[in-house]
Amino acid sequence: MSLSSKNQQGIGFIPLIFIMTLLFTVISITLKIVPVYLNHSKVTAMLDQLKQEADGEKKTESDIKGSLSKRININNIDDVTQGDITVNKQGKAFKVLINYEVVKQIYGNLSVLIEFNDEVEVGVE
Repeated sequence: MSLSSKNQQGIGFIPLIFIMTLLFTVISITLKIVPVYLNHSKVTAMLDQLKQEADGEKKTESDIKGSLSKRININNIDDVTQGDITVNKQGKAFKVLINYEVVKQIYGNLSVLIEFNDEVEVGVE
């Protein structure tokens, strides 16, 4: 049983270049977007910790903003600024909102915009 040369042909050069370009593009986008979501997981963890620590304690608006600001600096989160944090008093509790956007340049003038809107109620017993 001999195999003909037509059955043993591999992938051509042009399809190989196309597959490699596609693979490079996916890896490049992934390497730019994954760190943004890792930082966002730090932000949500900060909010959860703030909620656990503040429940049952008397906190003021400035205490909450100061605590979040310190945590942002400690965790080295560059995407969130002081202006992205909003603290509103609702009865005995506070509603803490962190709304921010991250723009990552992919290639040339092609960019990706990622929006995050997180909120938590602090001081609810």
